[in-house]
Amino acid sequence: MNFCLFIIDVQNGFISQNTSYVIQNINSLLKQNIFEYVVFTRFINTFDSPYVKYLNWHQMFSEKERKIVEDINPFAKVVFDKTVYTACNEETLTFLKKRNIQTVFICGVDTEGCVLKTAIDFFENNIITYVLTYYSASNGGDRYHQAAILVLSQLIGINNIITEPIDKDKLNKYLEKIQQI
Repeated sequence: MNFCLFIIDVQNGFISQNTSYVIQNINSLLKQNIFEYVVFTRFINTFDSPYVKYLNWHQMFSEKERKIVEDINPFAKVVFDKTVYTACNEETLTFLKKRNIQTVFICGVDTEGCVLKTAIDFFENNIITYVLTYYSASNGGDRYHQAAILVLSQLIGINNIITEPIDKDKLNKYLEKIQQI
């Protein structure tokens, strides 16, 4: 069974006091080289987006904001751009299907936004979905992060929320559970 790590929107424009700690966590995960497939997403805002029109949010337009954080950028071999919350789209679904990937592990920024929406969308596409909360953060702070975890535990299942740091042994433990299904 093939599996994949999705790192959602860990870009300069999303790094703040509330999210900066997650870079070191993600970097340590990537350095273990335990995922055969690692996919990064990059959010790109547009002037006619709903974020501009309805939320009056005018960020993620410059190249500097859009750039994947320098510490983890060397790992970004596969990057999908997106203009909405979710990373689950025709392009990423085709990527998964061509590689027979049926399980995804998701982390990144913001837990209550793009991470949550992506996790639910993959789940609804019948892909086994785990959210790695130790490797995720929210610009709204821990309250939003915890709220997203609570909602996700209801919508994709409490057993699909992984709160602990992951190493090869722990990853194999989760993959063994899947094979028993």
